[in-house]
Amino acid sequence: MTYLLAGIGLVLLIWAFVWIGINAPASRVVRWVKWGMVAFLVLVIVGLLAMGFFRPALLPGMLLFPILFPWRRKMAESFARRAAGQAQQPQSSGSMTYKEAAEILGVAPDAKDDEIKEAHRKLMTANHPDKGGSTWFASQLNQARDTLLGG
Repeated sequence: MTYLLAGIGLVLLIWAFVWIGINAPASRVVRWVKWGMVAFLVLVIVGLLAMGFFRPALLPGMLLFPILFPWRRKMAESFARRAAGQAQQPQSSGSMTYKEAAEILGVAPDAKDDEIKEAHRKLMTANHPDKGGSTWFASQLNQARDTLLGG
């Protein structure tokens, strides 16, 4: 009976993933897959820690950092520049690709206009120069929005 219930649950889970893959926009599917991986890794870590395996729990724990914090390296470099008193920001090459723009805003390259505008609004709210954010980063956010929206 247990195997039957597990099999039915697995079939329903597969059906849900297929339905999501067909009906949801690509950016939403990517986000769900990302957070599904994070949830799985957290469960593995908690399971390993609960069983007393502290060293094996370190590897999945380290795998979480690039997934959860892709912006961490850039932010650390920015703080280091500020601490060193370097007001000069990196120079951009002038043109930004769709992939770069989508990566900056945290959306898929084929994201809808509403998703792009919402991501831009959230990031600008958090990083606006009037609230202590970088003018260079704000200009990158604006350039990314303009690139994805087509002007």
